[in-house]
Amino acid sequence: MLTQKHSKGERRSVLRRLVVSAAAVAALLVFCVAAWIAWTVPKPWRTGIANVGAPCTQSFAGSPESARGAVIRVVSEPGKICGYAYALRPEAGNASQYVLDVDTGSMDASTTLLVSLASYDGWRRLDRVRRRIEGPADLKGLRLAVEHSPRTTRVEVVTSVRGGGAYALQGVTLHPSTTPVAPGIALYREAMDVIAGNALNAAKLPDDFRTQWQPPEDATSGEARRAIRQVLRALDDRHSVLLDPDRLAALPQQEHAVFKPATWKLLDSGLGSIQVPGFLGSDRALRARYTASITDALQAGTRAGVHAWVVDLRENRGGNMWPMLDGLEPLLRGQTLGWFQRRDGSRTAWRNRMTERAAQVSDLGRLPVAVLSSHHTASSGEAVVLAFRGRARTRSFGTPTHGLSTGNAGFTLQDGTVLQLTTTSFVDRTGQVHGGPIEPDERVDSLPLMDDAEAEAARWLRRQRLP
Repeated sequence: MLTQKHSKGERRSVLRRLVVSAAAVAALLVFCVAAWIAWTVPKPWRTGIANVGAPCTQSFAGSPESARGAVIRVVSEPGKICGYAYALRPEAGNASQYVLDVDTGSMDASTTLLVSLASYDGWRRLDRVRRRIEGPADLKGLRLAVEHSPRTTRVEVVTSVRGGGAYALQGVTLHPSTTPVAPGIALYREAMDVIAGNALNAAKLPDDFRTQWQPPEDATSGEARRAIRQVLRALDDRHSVLLDPDRLAALPQQEHAVFKPATWKLLDSGLGSIQVPGFLGSDRALRARYTASITDALQAGTRAGVHAWVVDLRENRGGNMWPMLDGLEPLLRGQTLGWFQRRDGSRTAWRNRMTERAAQVSDLGRLPVAVLSSHHTASSGEAVVLAFRGRARTRSFGTPTHGLSTGNAGFTLQDGTVLQLTTTSFVDRTGQVHGGPIEPDERVDSLPLMDDAEAEAARWLRRQRLP
C-alpha cells in the first residue's frame, strides 16, 4: 500500500511538471506569434504628440503639419530627460524625404538638446538622423531630413533636453520633399567595392559577403548603412567605422572643442613623468597647441634637471597620432619610429618631424624612458607605445593595450558617408607586425590609490646609468 501511495504521488508530481512545461511552451508560442505580428504587420501605431521622459514644465502649441508649424517650450530639472515626440503617417505621393525645419529657437548654456528624425516600417526603422547640440546655441534654420520609401508607415521627430535646462523652438514643421535621393542599394554596393579592394581583413569575409548582407533593392540609405556595418563587424578588426553625413556635420564642433594638454611632474631628483592624453580633431591651431604642450613639458623638465622620463600613455585613447609623435620628437630624435603595413606586405614609414618648438629642446634620444600603458591605451595611443618599442634604454610597464594597433583610411562614398576602414597593421622598429593588444615588458596592475606601474617604472629608471 505504501508503494502504491508513493506511486500515485509521483504521478501527480510528474503531471504537475508536465502542465507547467506545457504552459511555458504555450506562453513562448504566444510571445513569438505576437512578436511576429508586431514585426511584420505595418501599422502607424501612434500619430500626434507624446511626452518624452519625466514630467517637467513644457508646452506644445500648433502642429508640425501646418504651414505655421508648432511652438515647443521645455524646462527640465537637472538629471532629468524631458521633451516631446511627434509622429505622422506619410502622405501618398512621390516624396523622397521628410524634412524637419525650425524657423527660430534657443537653448540654455547648460542644456544638451537631442533631436532625431526617423522613418519606420512597422517596428523596423528605415532611416534616422540625429543631432546632439550643446548650449548655448542659436537654433535658427535647424534642418534634418530623413529618407521616405513606399514602405514607410510612420515618420517621427523627437526633441528632448538631457541633464536639465531649457529650450524653445518656433515654427517647427515636418513636411515631405521631392529632393532626389541616391538609392540605398547603390551606396551599399559602392561600400562593398571599397571593402573588397582595401580592407586589411577582407580575406575573413565569406565568398558571398556582397549578397549575404545585401539590403532590399528599394532600401533607404539608413538600411544600407546598417547592412554595411554588419559587413564591418564580420571583418573583425574592431576598428572600422561608418560615419553618416549627419554625424559628420557635428565634427566641426568636435574639432574646435577644448583639448586636454599634456602635463608633467617631478617624481624625484632627476626623474620626471609626462602624461600624454589622446587628441581628437584636425584643427591646425589646436594641433599646434597640443603638440606644444608636450614639447614644453619636456623642455620644462629638462630645465629642472630631469634625465630620465616616464611617458604615461595609460589614458591615451587615441585620435590623431601625428601631433603626439611630433610633441615627443626630442625623445625620439633621429630614430626610426615604425611603419604601416598593408595586406599585400608593402609598408609606409612613420614620419619623425621636428617642429620649430621641438628644435629648441635638446636631443633627449639617449635618455632612459619607461612607457606606461593600460587597457585604455588605444589606436593612436598604441602607435605611440610602439614608437618607443625597440628604443635603446627603454622599457614598458602596466597592462596590455586595448588592441587597436591598426591604421584606418577614410573613403568618402557617394552621399557623403565616410567609411573609416582598417587598411594597415602597425609595425614597430624591430619589424614585429602588430594588430591586437600590445603586451608591456613588465605587467604591473595598479590598485586604487596605489600607482604600482609608475612606482615600478621609476625603480627601473633609477637603476639606469646616466648619459
